[in-house]
Amino acid sequence: MGYKLVDLSQEIYTGAPVWPGHPETKVTVVATHEETAASGRFTGGYSYTAEKIEMSTHGTTHVDSISHIDPSKDAPSIDEIPLDWFYTSGICIDLSHIPPRTEYTVADIQAALDKYGLEIRKGDTVLLYSGHYVRTWGTDAWLTDYPGLGREAAGFVYGAGAVNIGQDAPSHDRGGTTSYPAHQVCREMQTLNIENLGDLRPVVGKRFQFIGLPLKIRKGSGSPIRAVAVLEDEAD
Repeated sequence: MGYKLVDLSQEIYTGAPVWPGHPETKVTVVATHEETAASGRFTGGYSYTAEKIEMSTHGTTHVDSISHIDPSKDAPSIDEIPLDWFYTSGICIDLSHIPPRTEYTVADIQAALDKYGLEIRKGDTVLLYSGHYVRTWGTDAWLTDYPGLGREAAGFVYGAGAVNIGQDAPSHDRGGTTSYPAHQVCREMQTLNIENLGDLRPVVGKRFQFIGLPLKIRKGSGSPIRAVAVLEDEAD
């Protein structure tokens, strides 16, 4: 049986959209092949190039640590959360028919599960395909006009066993909220969420292995990740 890797991440590049109040993402070349070749440090035609990255720990595709939303002194930072929380079984459900800036309900979640015969299992990562990335990426609406989980729906998904929920939008709460009920459920249940995923269409309605390992940032409140779904290759 073969496997196919599906990249679910956004690119990291200068000017990538960021949450209001977060620092701009910048990728700056700090050494070129021409500069290092002319430096006199190397022989045999060797040279290199390198970049510097400046970004928020919550920039582009990223995962929140529990300490990001829980002010308790013992709330786990990103380097303290077990790695097996980021390497899990996963599913993706289709909620792309839900209007922007509204909340998903438990009925919405259950109907989406039933549509593809999926269930939430203990330890799952549950991805929510809102269609927001496909519809609005590169427009002003990206940062504002997306649906998200209500308190009851978030509690339902995490309560069913999910350790992590991810969405193809800047948040797994809806755009325009000021109370962030889904994040509050994460704090109460000590669970994770992934934000700013890319195009989820290749994994909608499927079960797969999910990989989204964070960087080992000491006391980090979150980290960029390379989100990947591992699918059985249907061509085999």
